[in-house]
Amino acid sequence: MVTVRPAGPGDRAALQAALVDMQEYERALHDTRLPGSKTAWPYLDWLEGHAAERGGLVLVAVSAEGDLAGFAAGWVQQDDLISETADSNRFGYVSDVYTAPAWRGHGVAGRLLAAIEAHLRGTGVVRMRIGVLASNDSAIRAYRKHGFDPYEMVLEKRL
Repeated sequence: MVTVRPAGPGDRAALQAALVDMQEYERALHDTRLPGSKTAWPYLDWLEGHAAERGGLVLVAVSAEGDLAGFAAGWVQQDDLISETADSNRFGYVSDVYTAPAWRGHGVAGRLLAAIEAHLRGTGVVRMRIGVLASNDSAIRAYRKHGFDPYEMVLEKRL
């Protein structure tokens, strides 16, 4: 069993380790990702600041023993796309979802997604979006299981 709560200052070291692990996993999927050891601290600072500035939060899932089982972060994103509806231009954006290897398959990601959704609903948004690497099949399955459907795709061509 895990408890989901907002991250606090005492969670930073565990979050940094999780970000290193997540980045290294994604780095194996795509060569655009830098080493986790180089990006974790600056990304964590950016993530916390961005969430705070935009009505969002960083959540942690913590085991009864106090170990980090996972984390998620999200905020309200405001775009100004002329071709999109107002409710499409203001949406909840989930930037990161991570489950520690020992906790995968135990519903941690689902609990984190439900908690971030509840927070974002409270801001009045009616849409929630999440990004994922196209080759991250396990994340795509998890997000689809929790109600996310494809919205847009970004295609890449090497020059």
